[in-house]
Amino acid sequence: MSLQPAVEPGLEVDPELLQQLAFRSRLRYIFRRALTALDAAAAELGLSTMGYHAVLVLGGAGPAGISEQELVDQLSSSRAHTSVLARSLVEQGLIERGPMGKDRRRVTLRLTRRGWEVVAEIAERHRIRMQALVEGWDPSAFEELLERIMLVYLGLEGRVRVERLEPTKESS
Repeated sequence: MSLQPAVEPGLEVDPELLQQLAFRSRLRYIFRRALTALDAAAAELGLSTMGYHAVLVLGGAGPAGISEQELVDQLSSSRAHTSVLARSLVEQGLIERGPMGKDRRRVTLRLTRRGWEVVAEIAERHRIRMQALVEGWDPSAFEELLERIMLVYLGLEGRVRVERLEPTKESS
């Protein structure tokens, strides 16, 4: 009995395609690990993935907040689901609702002081997890990763360049 995988006779795969697929696979693995680390950091502070996404969007909007409809659009979710999520975040003390200008039917959502604290804490925990994920990587591996993303994913060959940093005393 052969342990070799069956290969379709005459099948030839472009070596560049194989290289691209291997890179895409590695990048997706790193991305999934990063998302898992972020989800874990959010869960430690009592937020679901969608709850964290909501407070992240609101934080990115700044202290003035955004309309509930803008949050619906940013989350790519239904109005009903976003409304339930917002109500839960209000109950947790992370966001507040308020009328948008003179039209009391339109609602603005913004982070509370506690919401800002939670977002900052999640960011710090995520940063620490990400440092652990890339611990021991050679800085040139990051440069290569960025260049490959620009080339393979974004098709930016020749239009963007990664500036090589001089080695620091720590990395020498």
